[in-house]
Amino acid sequence: MLRCKLFVTQCLVAILSITFILFPVAQAAESQAAELALPSGDLIAPTIKHTLIEKKVPVGQQISINATVTDNVGVKSVILFYRDMNAAEFKRLKMNRNLDSFVYTVQLDNVDSPGLEYYIQAMDLAGNTLLFGYSFSPLTVAVTQPTTATDNLNANSDDVSVVVTTPVLLANKEKENSGISKWVWIGLGVVVAGAALAGGGGGGGSDSNEPAASTGTLIISGSAP
Repeated sequence: MLRCKLFVTQCLVAILSITFILFPVAQAAESQAAELALPSGDLIAPTIKHTLIEKKVPVGQQISINATVTDNVGVKSVILFYRDMNAAEFKRLKMNRNLDSFVYTVQLDNVDSPGLEYYIQAMDLAGNTLLFGYSFSPLTVAVTQPTTATDNLNANSDDVSVVVTTPVLLANKEKENSGISKWVWIGLGVVVAGAALAGGGGGGGSDSNEPAASTGTLIISGSAP
């Protein structure tokens, strides 16, 4: 009888020892799995709201480009790609976030004739990227000789927002230029708006008989990869 009690006691001690050893290991494995699953589980791209500058800007004028960028998890970076209209390559500038807001701003000095082309790239913490405009159809800012000292750069401008877009894969050259290694969401509606502005707003060479471009809030839906 004594031997049976001793055997049962030893079994209970062994079971408790195994439990205390395995439970922390299971917790650690579960925590690591959660950490690994979190980034890949976020397939929602950031959203961008940006005011287009439709009125011509005086030559040499400093302009400020603003964009309101939000994300369901967090925004990692917002980059402005820009070039002169007669240039081949885009330059890049980091847009800085204003304190206590979701507005990102960058200033460009001495805008030269015939004007400026640009697009905006926003990336979240999971690597999802949204392009507002694109290299093959950028947004435009036309310039003109100054007439008065009170030109209003924000006149005749409309807000255009991109909420959800269709993911596509960039070509190798575009990946190298932008530094993107994951899926990219392109605001297709913004590409259309940018092309319309370039054709009818003041980039030069447009047909006066073409209808004026219409702008507004664009919501493009697409499936996640």
